[in-house]
Amino acid sequence: MEPDLQEKSDQQLLILAREDSHAFAVLYGRHHHHIYSYALSILHDRDLAEEVAEETFARLTSRLGWLASTRRPLLPWLYCVARNCAMDELRRRRREGLLGITDIACSNPDDDTVKNIEAHAPEILNAISSLNPFECACVILRHVQRMATKDVARELGCRPRKVTAALNHAYGLLRRKLSDI
Repeated sequence: MEPDLQEKSDQQLLILAREDSHAFAVLYGRHHHHIYSYALSILHDRDLAEEVAEETFARLTSRLGWLASTRRPLLPWLYCVARNCAMDELRRRRREGLLGITDIACSNPDDDTVKNIEAHAPEILNAISSLNPFECACVILRHVQRMATKDVARELGCRPRKVTAALNHAYGLLRRKLSDI
């Protein structure tokens, strides 16, 4: 693998990856762990998380030209695809239980809170999946991965102020959607 490929930006690699598998390998190596960890935080199953990460990169191969031409940042797009794949997997397997919801719903749950969250897991998952991809990524990275706001911003390639605004908006939406439970 060419050492100078490691120094290229994601945008440059997207352009090159359409014809150079080494450029794609650099993108994969650069972002696979992040996407796998994100999927794991949603699914809590290593094998399923690996499947979601692989599916995310498989979809990337078919969208290389589009992503390169739109000049969209790659990592938020990868998180969005991974979230959609993970949610599809949850729906497909009709899993029930906490699935990380307790981590998002409250910081120090007691037994009654956990039981209440388990009883309303489908509504909570539905509310979280209705967030826009950026907000969903912020919520999961902040509360499931327990990342500081500045670290979430660095991970998503934006300013902390944007993450704070997205989190505040997401919290408001979640409060409204879940006010009945």
